[in-house]
Amino acid sequence: MSRYSYSSATSTQHPRGSIGGRKGCDPDLIPERAGLNGTMVVLIPPDEDQDITFSCLLSDPETMKFLKYMMRPSGYTREDASNRRNFRNQQQHEKKLLDFAIAIKRSSIPKSLLRMVNDREFLPPRQIPVDNDHIDIDEPYLIIGCCGLNNIDLDNRCSDAGIILDARFWRSGASTEAMYLTLKFGFETLCLHRIGIQTTEDNVGMRGWMENVVGAQVECIRKEVLYLGNDQYTDSWDYAVFDHEWYLSLKKELYNRCKAKHY
Repeated sequence: MSRYSYSSATSTQHPRGSIGGRKGCDPDLIPERAGLNGTMVVLIPPDEDQDITFSCLLSDPETMKFLKYMMRPSGYTREDASNRRNFRNQQQHEKKLLDFAIAIKRSSIPKSLLRMVNDREFLPPRQIPVDNDHIDIDEPYLIIGCCGLNNIDLDNRCSDAGIILDARFWRSGASTEAMYLTLKFGFETLCLHRIGIQTTEDNVGMRGWMENVVGAQVECIRKEVLYLGNDQYTDSWDYAVFDHEWYLSLKKELYNRCKAKHY
């Protein structure tokens, strides 16, 4: 089992004092390969056996409908997905980001969604190595997206969080738990102060989640910063979550939502 777990979910203790008052976060806390166990999903390191899945996800118009600035006109090949993974692995080695693949075990997939999944999409059970430990996935599992922390600024304790989720699993509770685990790691392990989340005006679901669940208001709208191709741009709607908000109420709110959705 990974040392990064789902435990102590309702603790309100702030870890900042544990690093002796130093200004920046400790870069050694960013692992080469990280894993986080949730109730519905498991966050695991991106690996070669996931490349085909990610080439499909990143090419799927429905999954990427609010991330058109990331799409390619001809979609992503397996080689493209492999190159993306290797580039991001190097960025993680340089302590610039933290990348996860979102996995879900077959038994955790709601029956209404299981009918939409082809058996060939499942990966076989395996023991997945992470730093100083491993994660056991003891049944066939599905890769349904990716999430993590980007643009990590350890000196200023800031980062951005992002997620891409298979459209079949929207509104299933998977995204909330994946974001809960990501934010928990950012605030409690990395001792970040601010985590930003960017979306677009037409992504009503994400904006609603940020405003109604997280309780954040849009900080700013950056005009025409995301290039869509064909000389077209779109705006970025920027939100942020802070460590004091996490410990005051957000951590408990998201944890309870994860439990309620699963049970």
